[in-house]
Amino acid sequence: MRIAITGEKGFIGIHLTQYFRNILKYEVIELGRDYLQQLSKVKQLDWLIHGAFIQRHLDTNELIALNKKLTSDTIKCLSDNNIKCNIAFLSSLQEELDNPYGQAKKEAKIAFSQYCSSINKNFVSYKLPNIFGIYAVPNKTSFVATFCYNLHNQLPINFNKNKIKLVAVNDVLPIVSNFKESEILYTETTVEEIYKLLKSFHEINLSHKFPELKSKFELDLYQTYLSYINYKL
Repeated sequence: MRIAITGEKGFIGIHLTQYFRNILKYEVIELGRDYLQQLSKVKQLDWLIHGAFIQRHLDTNELIALNKKLTSDTIKCLSDNNIKCNIAFLSSLQEELDNPYGQAKKEAKIAFSQYCSSINKNFVSYKLPNIFGIYAVPNKTSFVATFCYNLHNQLPINFNKNKIKLVAVNDVLPIVSNFKESEILYTETTVEEIYKLLKSFHEINLSHKFPELKSKFELDLYQTYLSYINYKL
């Protein structure tokens, strides 16, 4: 099977690339950051996983406009080059919320779904919660990564009591790879609780002991914490 991933150099894209290539033994076409130019050269493709998206912008209207253009440019690239492939869209639970990012995700989902329908190809969308794991960039990709990095480097940590839905990236990969509409299970917690847990890991680590882990979720968090010991920004 031939797979291409937009946003392949991002946090989730890196994990998906390695999973498809090394675990499932699929052919993964390298698109790079300027993915439209490379995508236009693809002659045959089974699935396009669309993960490229602009998450933040100072101007909320511009955020929506830029993502709308990103979506239309991707569809135009596929259409102009007669690349008729199935599409898996990495959406977000925020598409159910009334905010610019969620609105942009929802609009993109509808556009890709309509395009696939017009060329008689499959479309699947995944509502991703907050995702953590290795390779996430501190101060950019994941607040968990930021907390881990700051703990290891004795930097201040700002946290709140906001409720969050959190899942380890390794739990997302097999679901996306099925290319079927599936619910992604997550842990409901708060930013404060995650901070306290990571802080306890750090204190135990400094005493050269191993924490008592009560669940796979805590194990995933602990492994993520350890991965940032020698991380350099």
